[in-house]
Amino acid sequence: MKINNIQAGKINQYYKKMQQKQTEKKQAKDDSTQISAKAKEIMTARAELKKMPQLREEKVAALKERVQSGNYQVDSKNLAAKILNNVERV
Repeated sequence: MKINNIQAGKINQYYKKMQQKQTEKKQAKDDSTQISAKAKEIMTARAELKKMPQLREEKVAALKERVQSGNYQVDSKNLAAKILNNVERV
């Protein structure tokens, strides 16, 4: 039974052209990303932290000298307070 005198080949050609146009439209869209001001601040801060040395060499040297000479004393009350302060946060 023929409804209209339309050939299946022409329908397939039309369908393929429509699919091709849709594919081209999808490819034509540009993806974009926007970074918030806060994110930019964080990126800048990280870059600055990377520039800083990991160890404060002069402080480490001074502490090492005090430990080796036997002049380094720990304030036990201050140490206990700091430990308790950190435990309370958790």
